[in-house]
Amino acid sequence: MAKIFATLFAICGSLAMTLTPVPAAKTKRGASKAKGKSVVTGWLCDKSSNPSKHHAEAFILKVSAGWIASVGFVIFFGWYEWWGPWGYLGYCVSCAAPYIVVPLFKPLGGDILKDGSVRPRSEQYVLKANAWIAIFSFVGNYWYTHYFYQVLHAKYTFHAHRLNDVPIALYFMTHAYFMFYHVLSSCALRWVKTGYEKNAARLLFTSALVASLAYTTAFMESLTICGFPYYEFENRDVAYTLGSAFYGIYFLVSFPVFLALDEGKDTKDKINLAQVFWQAMGVGMFVLCLLDFVRLYLGLDFVMKVT
Repeated sequence: MAKIFATLFAICGSLAMTLTPVPAAKTKRGASKAKGKSVVTGWLCDKSSNPSKHHAEAFILKVSAGWIASVGFVIFFGWYEWWGPWGYLGYCVSCAAPYIVVPLFKPLGGDILKDGSVRPRSEQYVLKANAWIAIFSFVGNYWYTHYFYQVLHAKYTFHAHRLNDVPIALYFMTHAYFMFYHVLSSCALRWVKTGYEKNAARLLFTSALVASLAYTTAFMESLTICGFPYYEFENRDVAYTLGSAFYGIYFLVSFPVFLALDEGKDTKDKINLAQVFWQAMGVGMFVLCLLDFVRLYLGLDFVMKVT
């Protein structure tokens, strides 16, 4: 693993030296002026031009910190040992629910307009982000999990309600994980996009960064859940190396596409919920094809069955 990460960091570090910074002095607010234009740089989406997305990203990161801390307690104290199917389901729903429920009852700051009215729900970024992730995480659990069953001989052994031989609780837990991953990756990619000149060097660096983020995200999830004994692999070392690369395929496609969701400040840059549905489904199919291409390359049979 050390060699893999050393290689990824070396590639990103080398490509970073070829980047050309936006030619302006950054102010305290992250806005710089270049050739008469205001160039906004930073991690979160620009608050002034896209308040709905800015406040949603900040909200998602805060909620994520809460449930991530709770997972640490659950694993450390082994509370899951006393849970049955309903206990797993209840906990996982509680991790995912705040992303959806809180904005429904208390609109985020970016969705309260100047006249005091609330932005229509169908136009709120937080709703679109939840819909996008819900669709992608459902496809991932329903379809992609079976590739892990076949390629890595992985299995969930805890007692739980299941849909297509995947614990239903994990459909909700995946939503929580993916909301966090995708907003965090958007912040990293936006930092590059807004801070450096658009050219071939930036494209190469961004591609390397997406690959590094994808692999690191997959590995860190595998590593952090190693304390949970009811997700088993035939070979854990292979799961960390090949499994992380296999899992990382999800994010190679999803990270850059999710960043583009309502990223612009103009109305024409926004998409409606129907387009969110088709975009997430398209990403899901793209990932499914890539996973199957890898399976074919490895020469493995694929069987989806309920046990």
